[in-house]
Amino acid sequence: MTPAELADWCQRQSEDAARQVELFGVGGVRALLKMPDDTTQDITAGVVAHQTDNIAMFARLIAALTA
Repeated sequence: MTPAELADWCQRQSEDAARQVELFGVGGVRALLKMPDDTTQDITAGVVAHQTDNIAMFARLIAALTA
């Protein structure tokens, strides 16, 4: 994979992460984790934080690959 192809892949991943932040953001869909004992745990904040971190990471990778 060339640096340009890798940068394109990073861009697509960043766009997917941004869609997830929009979907699970304030007032959006809740992300629930079903536990083996049938209880659920709300992991929405963790999903949003993780995808926000991914967006920043992909931006750094794209910058490095296109420099």
